[in-house]
Amino acid sequence: MKKAIRVIPTVVAVLVLLYAAAPPGARAARDKVINSFPAPTTAPAGLTFGDGVLYVGDFISKTIYRMNPDTGSVMSSFVPSPKPAGPFMYGLAYASGYLWADTGRPTRLYKIAPSTGSVVTSYAVGAISSCDGIAADENYVYLANNNFDALYIYKFRPATGSVVASWAGAKYPAGLNMITHVPTSKKVLMNLGNVDGWVYIFDLNGVRHDGEQFKIDAPCPEGYFTGDLATRDKTHIFFACGYLKTIFEHEIDWGGQEEFAVEPTSFGKVKALFR
Repeated sequence: MKKAIRVIPTVVAVLVLLYAAAPPGARAARDKVINSFPAPTTAPAGLTFGDGVLYVGDFISKTIYRMNPDTGSVMSSFVPSPKPAGPFMYGLAYASGYLWADTGRPTRLYKIAPSTGSVVTSYAVGAISSCDGIAADENYVYLANNNFDALYIYKFRPATGSVVASWAGAKYPAGLNMITHVPTSKKVLMNLGNVDGWVYIFDLNGVRHDGEQFKIDAPCPEGYFTGDLATRDKTHIFFACGYLKTIFEHEIDWGGQEEFAVEPTSFGKVKALFR
């Protein structure tokens, strides 16, 4: 009995030290669903938000729907003209008054005027074999490549038509959006893994924010987190769930305490220290 009394405080003390040694902010952010509505198509893939409009792209027909972000009602729709080549249309992004869309296998990027649906220009992006989600700002388009040969995020500069950087993304990177990172007030990327549903956060130069990843709050079975992400503001995002054919709006708590970002050391591992 005396031996047990001596060991238990020691184990507890080690656990406290391990927890205390975690870096500041080493617990994940969290999100919660605050609204949802049916997608306007059975194949929602691309998703983005701009000027008060939620845009949803059909994976197969390449139709883009303009939706009310509060009610989910469709205001209008169009197929980009000329219609993008390639078998499927994946991600959507909005920046500086234009939509960006991508088609995969091989990847081609399209700049579209949302008021008319006209394709302004397009780019072949040869470095990317199977793009899924995309995000954009005034200078760059970011593309999440979901293929076994390169599970990366690529930073593409339309002004030069070239990829300027790449880095490892989430596990099987899919949905991608740009958002204001509340703790630093800087722009960051959120990248959703379409297999496990974890969202990872990256600076625009590819540095990952370890400790802030979170599993997206949507009732998808493991392996079916297909679909893109869109940003409404710095604390609200949308997720187009292709499996459920539903659009979810999520509220982000940047200081949340949902999950451990680093797996805690188990009691079994701790006990091994004393053998």
